[in-house]
Amino acid sequence: MNGTIAPLPVPLGEAISAVALLAILVGMSLSVKRQVGSQRVLLWAYAWTLTSLHFVLRVLQAHAGGLLNFTVAADYSAIELSGIVFIASSLFREEDHRKRHLVIALLGVPLVVHLFATYCVDGAFWVRAAAFALAFFGAAALCYFASPRRTFTQIACASSLGAIGTWGAWHNLHGDSTASIGIVITLAYLMCGVFFWRLYRRRSLGVITVTGGFVAWAALFPLTAFLFFHKSGHTIVQDFWNMPRLFVAMGMILTLFEDKSRIVEQAKTQALAENLLLQRLSQITSRLLTGVEPTALCGEVAAAITEASGFRRAAVFLIGESRKLYLAGMNGFTPQEAHELEEHWGRYALELLKQFCERASKGENNSLHLSDEEDQILIPLISRRDSQIGCLYLSGSKVPGGVAPSEVAKLEGFASELAVMIENIRLHQYLQRSEKLAALGQLVAGVAHELNNPLTGIIGYADLLGGEVKEERAAKHIEKLANEARRMHRIVDGLLRFGRHGDSAARSTNLEVALRDVIQLREYHLRAQGIRVDVQVEPMLLPVGIAEDALKQVLLNILNNAIDAVDESAQREIRIRASSRFGRIAIQFDDSGPGFTDVHRALEPFYTTKPVGKGTGLGLSICYGILREYGGEITLANIQPYGASVLIELPVAVPQPDAVPSPESGQDVLSKFVPGL
Repeated sequence: MNGTIAPLPVPLGEAISAVALLAILVGMSLSVKRQVGSQRVLLWAYAWTLTSLHFVLRVLQAHAGGLLNFTVAADYSAIELSGIVFIASSLFREEDHRKRHLVIALLGVPLVVHLFATYCVDGAFWVRAAAFALAFFGAAALCYFASPRRTFTQIACASSLGAIGTWGAWHNLHGDSTASIGIVITLAYLMCGVFFWRLYRRRSLGVITVTGGFVAWAALFPLTAFLFFHKSGHTIVQDFWNMPRLFVAMGMILTLFEDKSRIVEQAKTQALAENLLLQRLSQITSRLLTGVEPTALCGEVAAAITEASGFRRAAVFLIGESRKLYLAGMNGFTPQEAHELEEHWGRYALELLKQFCERASKGENNSLHLSDEEDQILIPLISRRDSQIGCLYLSGSKVPGGVAPSEVAKLEGFASELAVMIENIRLHQYLQRSEKLAALGQLVAGVAHELNNPLTGIIGYADLLGGEVKEERAAKHIEKLANEARRMHRIVDGLLRFGRHGDSAARSTNLEVALRDVIQLREYHLRAQGIRVDVQVEPMLLPVGIAEDALKQVLLNILNNAIDAVDESAQREIRIRASSRFGRIAIQFDDSGPGFTDVHRALEPFYTTKPVGKGTGLGLSICYGILREYGGEITLANIQPYGASVLIELPVAVPQPDAVPSPESGQDVLSKFVPGL
């Protein structure tokens, strides 16, 4: 043991009392671990077991004889490993077994090798130096790569550990291991105090006691070396050396009780918050049941979630008429964050949202964890019919440990109820609109039938009078009368088309060809007005199950409305998209006009915002009647910040079975064999 010192043996009585006390601490730690289930407490029990082994080995040194060097190496190994286990228990907040075991192996194995090479192998200077350097360079690497962002403190600690490793390796090469052993023990327990304070970060009695006890524990070894080398003759009883250990042990017990009390208080606070959340959400649900527009309450929903849950920020996204997400309500976001959020999620259509939900990492039930670091959670709003209504976006936990799973589960339950409520309200509104339009259809159909016969007579007599009257001025008046009567007749035909009921035989029509014909019909006007039309049709699109003339009439009416809408806009643009969606053909018209004044009334007959004489208000109503006749749908929406969107969905044409050949007559059979018959 050249260049080293051996620890002083401990009297048997003092050792027995210390070991008994530490055994009690080990038992208490194991008992607490059984109740708490924390790996940190289990590591504390291991560390105190190693400390007890240290005292046992001190007693055995007086009777070790030829095994003295081995017991000394084992003694120092136990005390160094105890410090490393304490460090590993406080180094990570989460229960990560792999990281803690890696730290213990990376630091403990080289240091144990260093001690046994020092006391049990003569002249193994290179082994001592390499083991010591490996331990400190490993610690420097752990410190440097602890987080992706390199802070000044992180770089300074890594540099200091590397410098100490270099210094200790140089001393070990020259046969002096005493200083290196002392620096390891001192640094180990000093770091125990630093990491323990860094882990808890509170000025409670237990944390302060543990931190101070570790610092005093670290100071024992320089003090021991000072007394040994200066031969001061001072003798200090063993109980004095045990005081820092007692402070650490009792402080840990206090810290565990403090944690238990904090957990109870947090549970009470969480229960009150969850009850408040359920109360607020039940109030919102009651208001939804009264038929209030869901969009008007989404802001209150987000505010209730941030007020009564563990999330700082909440946003409610709904799927609009254009099948894209839009921000319906939010709370806790800055204007810049809200703009970025709306811009990001606004790109998601219904199909993309479903694909995203399938790929994302699912939580306990229906929630999706987007980012564990920022506690970003997405809860889809899915009704009982598995229809997607929208989603809840939650982020920013108020508590360091994250939002409790029970709280997320309650939010998932509310999301399901909210989705059902919104779907029911939308279905109710749709039924109201359908009933209203059906009643209007019956009314206008009856009126149209009553007006059709008189108009036919007026047109006929006007034509007769036009042929009999020779005076040019009177003939012009009669011609104008006939033209107005024909105009009225066209309006009546439109009313009949709107009010028509019954199943029409589905026919097969090529959508791309019909769309091209309609655009060519208005091509001159589009070019003259400088209106840009962007058309994108999905390749190999299946035929639609609607008559060609009916499809062209629908497309022409919607195109005319879009042309009128962009007539006074600075940017005159119409976008037409046709694609296959859920077994149906979807045609979407988007224009850069001012949008619909009232989306809910746009399909009503004679409702128009155009100037007098420019429109009758029957264009979209006629489209609605035609599409309903063929099993199609029409959906209207406004585009933010300006523009209107009209979405048409039509069924795919059903292939007709081949016609069965009719039985041939006798003359047809003979004509095959007798030419000219």
